[in-house]
Amino acid sequence: MARPKLMTKEQVVDALSRWFIRNSVPPTVEELRKLLGVGSTRTVLRYLDALKEGGYIDRWSGARGLRMRRGPTARGLETRLVPIVGEAPAGQLMPAEENMLGQVHVPKEFLKPPGSKFFLLRVRGDSMNRAKVEGQTIEDGDLVLVRQQERADAGKIVVALVDGEATIKRLAEGPDYYVLKPESTSPKHRPIIVTQDFQIQGVVCKVFKKGEELLQAVEK
Repeated sequence: MARPKLMTKEQVVDALSRWFIRNSVPPTVEELRKLLGVGSTRTVLRYLDALKEGGYIDRWSGARGLRMRRGPTARGLETRLVPIVGEAPAGQLMPAEENMLGQVHVPKEFLKPPGSKFFLLRVRGDSMNRAKVEGQTIEDGDLVLVRQQERADAGKIVVALVDGEATIKRLAEGPDYYVLKPESTSPKHRPIIVTQDFQIQGVVCKVFKKGEELLQAVEK
């Protein structure tokens, strides 16, 4: 029987990067073994040792004691740095370099159209926990990827400034006004009627579940 072909560092880093984006927590050795399609955990550990020596990852004791330090550089997943600029609802957003809380590598395939600007927000509260973006709900502690733009079509989930604070809501259009609608399991959240000159910061285009853990990794 032929021996399985060894994977390159770039292929392993690519697989790890995709795992982190989809799951937001490190894989266990067994989960990584299945992800890579190898037969032995010893093979996985050799790959991890090589990545640690190459400066791609940090490792420590524990089932999920792994953190990415940098993404693939030659082949595989292509990423772009996206700033984390705050949380919603939590005060005015200023997507400028001096106001960044951190930066995260995000796959370019999520950042469309390519010429647009994007930022990340931490979600606070449950006002949109019934809303879904690409099948993912928007819950407390998640990170949302926002495409920066000043206008949006009705029906889109937007980040808007109301009374100087950022809020994530579904946009609805009236005859000469707009409504920012919550989609929550809690009845305490109410729609907000705004005039046509209210300020939109962007449109939510993706949700990273448990993104709080990702942000903590950036801040360390």
